[in-house]
Amino acid sequence: MKKIFTLAFVCVLALTCFAQDPGTFDSSFGTDGMTRFTPSTSHDYLEKILIQEDGKILTTGRSRYDGSNYDIYVSRQNTDGSMDASFGTNGIRHYQATPAIYINAARDIAFGNDGLIFIAGYTYDYENNEAFVLCIDENGFEFPYFGNEGFAISEYGGGIVYEALDVDNNGRPIVTGYLNDKVIVRRFDTAGQLDPTFGDNGTVQINFDDALYSFGYSIKVTEDNKIIVAGTRIDVQSLMLRAFVTRLEDNGTLDNTFGNYGRVDLNIGHLAEYALNIDIDPNGNYLVAGHSEIPSQSGTLARYEAYVTRILTDGTIDTSFGTDGFTRFESFSGEGCINNSEAVVAAHDGQIFGTYYSYDNITTDSRAYVYNLNENGQPNEDFAEAGILPISLQPGDLEVRTAAAVMQNDGKLLIGGLFFNNDGWASDVFVTRINTNVTPNIGYNDIEAAKSSIYPNPATSTVFVETNGNAQVSIIDMTGRVIKEMETTENVTTISVNDINRGVYFIMVQDANNRIVEKLVVK
Repeated sequence: MKKIFTLAFVCVLALTCFAQDPGTFDSSFGTDGMTRFTPSTSHDYLEKILIQEDGKILTTGRSRYDGSNYDIYVSRQNTDGSMDASFGTNGIRHYQATPAIYINAARDIAFGNDGLIFIAGYTYDYENNEAFVLCIDENGFEFPYFGNEGFAISEYGGGIVYEALDVDNNGRPIVTGYLNDKVIVRRFDTAGQLDPTFGDNGTVQINFDDALYSFGYSIKVTEDNKIIVAGTRIDVQSLMLRAFVTRLEDNGTLDNTFGNYGRVDLNIGHLAEYALNIDIDPNGNYLVAGHSEIPSQSGTLARYEAYVTRILTDGTIDTSFGTDGFTRFESFSGEGCINNSEAVVAAHDGQIFGTYYSYDNITTDSRAYVYNLNENGQPNEDFAEAGILPISLQPGDLEVRTAAAVMQNDGKLLIGGLFFNNDGWASDVFVTRINTNVTPNIGYNDIEAAKSSIYPNPATSTVFVETNGNAQVSIIDMTGRVIKEMETTENVTTISVNDINRGVYFIMVQDANNRIVEKLVVK
């Protein structure tokens, strides 16, 4: 049988992905698993991370380029964490939607079609806001055929902010945020013009009857072009901040089949709550991360815990997830302790990763954490300690914050954020890479089919492999060594593992059209 991919490649892949334990920093990345850099001389903020097809890493945020004003920055790093000298100046490019004003800030980044990259954010000149979508090419140059020389800029004033961005299946960027303190969703065409087929000439402003104000903080577009927005509203009666998720149809109308007339209220507690990030898991359900206020003893200093929850596609909170639908984190506990989550990511195998940072307003102690949950919202015990990996302060740092998380195709996790140092205002941005036990996801055709075609797993004496007939099956250990290999001609093949030591392996099934790799546990 002709082999589409060489086993040597798979062995290298296995060695790369599993030579280090899950929940450890990848020593092949940067220095001890982390790179730090400064887009300007001070006050740098990383907001989001994106991974190119070639594995290079993009980050975006804002940087205080002249000591007073902020501009938009985009950086590109090589796969080993070093700055890509072919991109901008030493791996960094700077942009201004509106030159020479206080803030030009990027908030989110996403890939469009044909290698284009979209960035959304806002500007502020001490009086009013504008919001923008910036389009750049793969080399970081403003794309001249989008908007005005790469920028689609909103009307001036009115407190408009774009907080998040995604791109639909037609390559159209869609943003959410707020205008005049009401949730806004906008869709642009590929030329940077508002799409007249969406909402009111490209704009949907959602006016919840029970909301005094409302804000959109995260957006995802589903495979069928439905639009999911997570955010926070101020309840008219209680005046409390309440977290919500809403779903829109492709034309911008609320999807009344979702939740309560298109909206799901999280109802995490009785105090303030925020929904700040959303991702879609392999089953099409929605993972939502944020933080919520919990009672403090004196009531004078706020106390927050981080959380992640799962919302089913019909708009109900999945009560089988975590505890009664929520997994909560309070690494710093007590009066004045803040635990804030702004990132969650679903791996292709159903595992969940995210990050939060903790700050004690009384002691000013600070720490950031990365968590790993199984698909039921329970901590994965083989990831660091009890499913949580701390990110420590470095000498000279005063505070650490995490802001972004993204999964590489090889199963490694990238986390981004910033360190405050010196006087507490200067800051360096960082990217760290963390080992996980997620199997690589490089061009596999059907992960769900893979899970059902290799069983039982874990195995004790025998593994059954279902195929369409002629296929090659290989069992590979964690060093990349092929320890068992055979050709199959039957639809179900029996493989003895009695002669294999107990442990974790790869099992690869490859035929003329598909290649499936799955982790195999032998007990």
